[in-house]
Amino acid sequence: MPETATLPNGFSDLLPFVPEWAGETAQERWEMRERHSMPEIRAFYDAILARSEDIIAHVDQFTLTELPPASLRLFQLLLTLAQAAMAVELHGQPRAPHSPYPHKVRILRGAQPVT
Repeated sequence: MPETATLPNGFSDLLPFVPEWAGETAQERWEMRERHSMPEIRAFYDAILARSEDIIAHVDQFTLTELPPASLRLFQLLLTLAQAAMAVELHGQPRAPHSPYPHKVRILRGAQPVT
């Protein structure tokens, strides 16, 4: 298995989501939500939400700047949950209602960890 497809021990059930949902940037995570169907988004949402407390407990063992690569991918899945939640809990569809697609909004910089 390629190193880019691994997750920490105990999270192998989430491996199928890594290729499509572990976005490195906020922009990528937003675009992931927009290009998936609601059944795909719902499957991701349900799986990650069910494991979210375990994910947080795992990630809390590290500072954000010292996350090992597999733990960082797990954290990226958790961050993408916020985008999936927008579709599931708010919009009821992958994109905001009455918004153009593709949109021209670009997130140029995400939140930076405090060191």
